Amino acid sequence: MSKNISVFFNNVKKISTGKPDRAICWPKPSYGPMETHRSELMNGIKIVAAKTSGALMAACTIMFQAGSRYESPDFLGATHFLRAASMGSGCCYTAFLKLRVLQQRGAYLTCSSDRQSISYTLRCPLPYFGELKYYLLDTAARCCYHDWEVTDRKPLVRGDLARINPEERVIDLIQKAFWAGPLANSIYCDEHRIDDMSGELLNNYVKTYFKTTNCCVASVGIPFEETMMLADKIDSRRDKPLLKPHPKSRPRAGFEYYDLGSGSDTWIAVAVPGCGTDDITNLYKQAIIASACGAGNMQQGQHELDRIPEPPLGFMSGDDVFTNFKAFNISYADTGIFGIMAKTRSVTANRTAYAVTEFLSNIGDLDFKQIQDGKKRLQLNLAIHEEDCVKVAEGLGLQLANNVRIDSLQESINIIDTISLDEVKATAMCLSRSSNEMAVAVVGDLSVVPNDHEIFKK
Repeated sequence: MSKNISVFFNNVKKISTGKPDRAICWPKPSYGPMETHRSELMNGIKIVAAKTSGALMAACTIMFQAGSRYESPDFLGATHFLRAASMGSGCCYTAFLKLRVLQQRGAYLTCSSDRQSISYTLRCPLPYFGELKYYLLDTAARCCYHDWEVTDRKPLVRGDLARINPEERVIDLIQKAFWAGPLANSIYCDEHRIDDMSGELLNNYVKTYFKTTNCCVASVGIPFEETMMLADKIDSRRDKPLLKPHPKSRPRAGFEYYDLGSGSDTWIAVAVPGCGTDDITNLYKQAIIASACGAGNMQQGQHELDRIPEPPLGFMSGDDVFTNFKAFNISYADTGIFGIMAKTRSVTANRTAYAVTEFLSNIGDLDFKQIQDGKKRLQLNLAIHEEDCVKVAEGLGLQLANNVRIDSLQESINIIDTISLDEVKATAMCLSRSSNEMAVAVVGDLSVVPNDHEIFKK
């Protein structure tokens, strides 16, 4: 009996000692990090450690602001190969040893990147972090990129290009259509660039852009002191290196396409200028607008049988069960885009193309009830992923990179609640007035979809 009582008190955070009507007042559930500590090393590495409510799994992310937007013509496609070669041999551990030990410890190490950043994340049981953190360091800061390992990854990269989901492809193309400049660089390596990749090229890219001044280390469930010691091992130098300047991107209102053949399903995306993560208030407003329009998963919903539409975009397809719409917003450090995407059959692609363009041009017509529903949807979507330590760690890393501090889900909910409906309405009207800078991307049956001049003319 005494053992059961001790287990009970270990799992309950606190019990009220007041005198209410009931004998025991159960604690209110809390979500996400309970406490965060932040710091910065002399060499510029930013650190954040989030203390959780006793989760057994921990995560640590090392993030560099060195995504595909930083690729010069000589380095095009480098970040794709960095992802593919992330589990290669490092200075201390071979690729085989990394794979074997991580699997034995119930851990995994991932590398993900976008146009802005590239991040290496270790997820493992907390008792093993002291041992496995060296594998994270070996992957993120000490990978060798041997020529023979890069050559072995080339078939994998070609396979990545063949397996790109049409929805992912149209999202990549709409950014290429929208921007002129570095942000037009794809996160995928072009086919003709694969054979030119070498270990020397990847090492030069890492040496040029993996600097301590654009490095962030974020952890969830790991003590702050342990996180700080990990960051200190990335680079022992104490001076802040200078970052290489890169040109800005500007909107170009272009048109990009990828042909899947006659009769194939078709994805259509249109986008207008959005905002960057440096404007967090405006970013929240645009996220509310996207949720107010309907931003559910186009592929399958939350699961295979979830076909519940989110109005108003959810009702645009009417009785056509093969057509789906959703809103999206993509933001980087200094700029972003806001858009609408549609998936449909070839026979209805022409009508759908005009429908998404018209909806985005008139997005300022959203009423206050729809905006209020959007705020509730956004709050729910934020809460759904708050217990995923990997997502929380990568999110904290992005906050560090953009000098933003939002320590918990409750703070995000409070920010959303403080934004008035009139402010969101004004932002929607601003997006609507930007329709003259609209970009278009199409993946599917190009023979039935109007080009950009026909869409804008109508």
